[in-house]
Amino acid sequence: MANVKVLKKDFNESLKRFGYITNETKKDMMKHRYHLRPGMKRVEKSKEAAKMKALLKKKANGSNIKK
Repeated sequence: MANVKVLKKDFNESLKRFGYITNETKKDMMKHRYHLRPGMKRVEKSKEAAKMKALLKKKANGSNIKK
Protein backbone atom coordinates (compact mmCIF):
# COMPACT_ATOMS: atom_id res chain seq x y z
CA MET A 1 0.00 0.00 0.00
CA ALA A 2 1.20 3.49 -0.80
CA ASN A 3 2.20 5.79 2.05
CA VAL A 4 2.17 9.57 2.04
CA LYS A 5 3.29 11.72 4.95
CA VAL A 6 1.29 14.86 5.72
CA LEU A 7 3.73 17.70 6.30
CA LYS A 8 2.82 21.12 7.71
CA LYS A 9 -0.88 20.20 7.81
CA ASP A 10 -1.10 20.29 4.02
CA PHE A 11 -3.76 17.60 3.75
CA ASN A 12 -5.07 18.50 0.28
CA GLU A 13 -1.63 18.32 -1.34
CA SER A 14 -0.95 15.00 0.39
CA LEU A 15 -4.30 13.65 -0.80
CA LYS A 16 -3.50 14.66 -4.40
CA ARG A 17 -0.11 12.97 -4.17
CA PHE A 18 -1.70 9.80 -2.74
CA GLY A 19 -4.22 9.74 -5.61
CA TYR A 20 -1.43 10.10 -8.15
CA ILE A 21 0.56 7.26 -6.58
CA THR A 22 -2.45 4.92 -6.51
CA ASN A 23 -3.31 5.73 -10.14
CA GLU A 24 0.23 4.89 -11.23
CA THR A 25 0.02 1.65 -9.26
CA LYS A 26 -3.27 0.71 -10.96
CA LYS A 27 -1.84 1.45 -14.43
CA ASP A 28 1.26 -0.62 -13.70
CA MET A 29 -0.84 -3.49 -12.37
CA MET A 30 -3.05 -3.52 -15.47
CA LYS A 31 -0.02 -3.40 -17.76
CA HIS A 32 1.49 -6.48 -16.10
CA ARG A 33 -1.72 -8.42 -15.56
CA TYR A 34 -0.78 -11.08 -18.11
CA HIS A 35 2.20 -11.85 -20.31
CA LEU A 36 2.15 -11.97 -24.09
CA ARG A 37 4.96 -13.29 -26.19
CA PRO A 38 6.59 -10.66 -28.41
CA GLY A 39 5.07 -12.19 -31.55
CA MET A 40 1.59 -12.11 -30.03
CA LYS A 41 2.11 -8.48 -28.97
CA ARG A 42 2.80 -7.59 -32.60
CA VAL A 43 -0.30 -9.46 -33.74
CA GLU A 44 -2.48 -7.71 -31.15
CA LYS A 45 -0.96 -4.33 -32.02
CA SER A 46 -1.59 -4.83 -35.75
CA LYS A 47 -5.18 -5.93 -35.08
CA GLU A 48 -5.77 -2.81 -32.99
CA ALA A 49 -4.19 -0.61 -35.68
CA ALA A 50 -6.39 -2.16 -38.39
CA LYS A 51 -9.45 -1.64 -36.23
CA MET A 52 -8.59 2.03 -35.65
CA LYS A 53 -7.79 2.56 -39.34
CA ALA A 54 -11.18 1.12 -40.34
CA LEU A 55 -12.93 3.28 -37.76
CA LEU A 56 -11.21 6.44 -38.98
CA LYS A 57 -11.98 5.56 -42.60
CA LYS A 58 -15.63 4.97 -41.72
CA LYS A 59 -15.83 8.33 -39.92
CA ALA A 60 -14.17 10.12 -42.85
CA ASN A 61 -16.56 8.60 -45.39
CA GLY A 62 -19.61 9.32 -43.26
CA SER A 63 -18.77 12.96 -42.68
CA ASN A 64 -18.41 13.75 -46.40
CA ILE A 65 -22.01 12.81 -47.22
CA LYS A 66 -24.35 15.84 -47.22
CA LYS A 67 -28.09 15.45 -46.92
